[in-house]
Amino acid sequence: MTYSQLKAFHALAQERNFHRAAEKLFLTQPAVSIQIRNLEQHSGRVLFRRSGHSVELTEDGLALFALTCRMFAIENQVQSLFTAPEQRICHTLHLGADGPHVALDLIQAVKRRNPDINFRVTLANADTTKANLLALKIDAAVMANAKSDSRIIARTISRQDLIALIPTGHALSDRKTVSINELATQSLVFRERGSNTQRIVSEAFLRAGLQVNAALVMGSREGVKEAVARGLGLGFVFDRELPKDSRCVGVKVAGFESSNTDMLLCLKDQQKNPLVKALFEAANSDDF
Repeated sequence: MTYSQLKAFHALAQERNFHRAAEKLFLTQPAVSIQIRNLEQHSGRVLFRRSGHSVELTEDGLALFALTCRMFAIENQVQSLFTAPEQRICHTLHLGADGPHVALDLIQAVKRRNPDINFRVTLANADTTKANLLALKIDAAVMANAKSDSRIIARTISRQDLIALIPTGHALSDRKTVSINELATQSLVFRERGSNTQRIVSEAFLRAGLQVNAALVMGSREGVKEAVARGLGLGFVFDRELPKDSRCVGVKVAGFESSNTDMLLCLKDQQKNPLVKALFEAANSDDF
């Protein structure tokens, strides 16, 4: 078993595609295939289930991937340790987020303190964002109401109110607050399963003993906003996500003040990464 084989395995496990893994490693696809084949022959284990150029990890593959994630995280820490201090904060940090607003506020805070740090941002729902963090596809994550996980460092960085997004001119649009019971009688626009916003909304209706069927389910926050603006129903956002759109207004949902806790997360193995440290320091500063 060689380092090159493990590096090829790790890239393919991350990308789940031979073409993308080869690009990531600056190799040809046949070269990656040879490394994977040699690793499987050496270990006597099947590590991937193949379908064309795409792959899925087997149970043995998942076990090895958990180890290579730790292995390459430690390698990155070693490289950072021996990098000159003036060169450490001049790289790109890959940030995952379940929404753009808090993430962009945090990026602005980092940029004010460390203008040389660059960012690549991946937006996805909460479940996907956490999975990306655990798979080391991102360096850190901004997401809401993250459950405790022994593998992860998490810090609360802000709290937000739940807001009902209502078409302008609707009977409820001039209210200061609206109850969950009142909303249950309306045509509603929901987010997809796995969305943190939708999880809070669904649990609220469940606790109130209300059965609600969505008139429309959208796969993104922007989709919900546009559907509401077009009068297709009422939706839900958090206060920092409220759009500047004259076609709809935001009304607070009674009893759901500070119901969303925004958190900054990283793997424990990554907390000494200089870029990740800069992110946490900015979140704890007056700049944020």
